[in-house]
Amino acid sequence: MESETVGAESTVVHEIGAQEKISYGRNDRFLGGPVGGGQFWIDETGRSVAKIGGPKEWRPTPMIDVRVGDVFSVGGQVWRVTDIVDAESTSAYLLATRVS
Repeated sequence: MESETVGAESTVVHEIGAQEKISYGRNDRFLGGPVGGGQFWIDETGRSVAKIGGPKEWRPTPMIDVRVGDVFSVGGQVWRVTDIVDAESTSAYLLATRVS
């Protein structure tokens, strides 16, 4: 079990299997820095796509495109995109589940 500090007072525990919602804007709940959704859309094959921005460790590519099933790593934790909801609406978000 790993934990992270959010702000100056709160600690969030991300166990394997934990799920996080990533929407437009910033999400400070990931160890190693924020991850937020910058854009959501449907690609030419009809699949939902999200552009997410990550922590400093992602540089020089601070944003990546992800689809359901893709994995990304933040702060040594590996996350799998399990769903992208309402990709073409302003309430779009994705769900990511910690896998290791």
